[in-house]
Amino acid sequence: MKKLNLRVLAATLVAGLFLSGCGAASGSNSSKKDDMASKGNVKTSSVSKNDKESEMPKEAVNLKMACWGSENDIKTYEARAAMVHEKYPEITLEVMAIPNDGYDTKIQTMIASGDAPDIIQVGEASNSYASKGVLEDLSKLSETAGLNLAKRFGTATSTYTWQNTLYAMPDRGGAMIVYYNKDMFDAAGVSYPTKDWTWKDLLEAAKKLTITKDGVVEQYGFAAGGWWPWWMSFMYQNGGSILDSNLENVTVNSPENIEAINFYNDLVHKYKVAPSADDYSRFGLKDGQPDPLFAQGHCAINITGFWNVGSLESVEGLNWDMAPMWKNKVGATFSFGSGLAIPKGGKNVDAAFRAIEFLTSLDGQKPIVENKQDAPANVELLQSDLFLKPAWAEGRNMNFNAFADSADIIVSPPLHPKWNEIQRVFDENFSVLFAEGGDCAETLKKIEKELNDVIK
Repeated sequence: MKKLNLRVLAATLVAGLFLSGCGAASGSNSSKKDDMASKGNVKTSSVSKNDKESEMPKEAVNLKMACWGSENDIKTYEARAAMVHEKYPEITLEVMAIPNDGYDTKIQTMIASGDAPDIIQVGEASNSYASKGVLEDLSKLSETAGLNLAKRFGTATSTYTWQNTLYAMPDRGGAMIVYYNKDMFDAAGVSYPTKDWTWKDLLEAAKKLTITKDGVVEQYGFAAGGWWPWWMSFMYQNGGSILDSNLENVTVNSPENIEAINFYNDLVHKYKVAPSADDYSRFGLKDGQPDPLFAQGHCAINITGFWNVGSLESVEGLNWDMAPMWKNKVGATFSFGSGLAIPKGGKNVDAAFRAIEFLTSLDGQKPIVENKQDAPANVELLQSDLFLKPAWAEGRNMNFNAFADSADIIVSPPLHPKWNEIQRVFDENFSVLFAEGGDCAETLKKIEKELNDVIK
């Protein structure tokens, strides 16, 4: 997973694909021919042109798929690529591993030079690609194929939709959920978090779960930082937003957002139930590294993605579990993962779409789960025992259903084509606010002005 500008590492869920029609047609013609032959009245001259064409071997197609990620990511993509060839012997899918840093720049250069891969993995930059008109329209291809995108991906397709057109099929993407330390909750006599938790419940629990010794906090109730999915989820849970639904107007300076960011910042500076940048450094960590802080046993509650599962599994003696994301006025969380897109104008669009259709199918996504790579985008797999009851967690009764339970509150971030510039504006302003505390009204007013300059 490209964890989107990831300092920490990038929910549940999304998109669908193509076309089993060729195989069905071939089978139909073959069956009809066999039936006629059984009656002993078939001559070579009586076989139709379509029958002859269906028996002809399909032309071999070599496809390239660009992706980023860890060694395990690449291993998993290669395993899935081999499955595509097994499903469609005429298609050979080669995985092109490109480093995360500079990935989008590299892909854009390849597209501009006319040497683009047949399939590309996309993340937050999907709308940047789409707005430049360099991706194939997957809405039309999906409609032609008769795919039920909502059934396959839930609401996740919204992340890869630009101006009502789908430009990438969701491939990976679990919701940001709640991770909690069961031993800490038990010791404090606090009930485990649920989907019905509100900010009030979070604050009350975090106070009881924060432990101070000699005036220094040794255990925090909650931990987060400056990465946008953390603070932005609080905005959306309070009914706020960054841009309007058309991504044309800035909406950040609202009472809902002011209230949300003040509460988020107060967890650190007023209530002192979450660590500041200096507090992280006391534990040998950089600002905004809640995942390792949680793994160290220095915080009780953390909100993060599926990627944390693999890390925590190897921590001996850590008694942890997962819960769906909480809410305030509404439920809201973000999904992290990636989609698969087809650069426009390629020679093998149909074959690429067939490959993506299989890669996002139930079978095509199984290696994602089996290799503990990520949460799958395929809803059926997400709700299956393979995902919910993995063999490595047998006997631990872990709540993997937290990802599915959070799926209906996933919201799409405002992935404007200038998303990187939007993040920069927030980073520069919130880094000061989060470090020093105080009322955020003036900060959001300043951010609104700067965002207007960015998107206009």
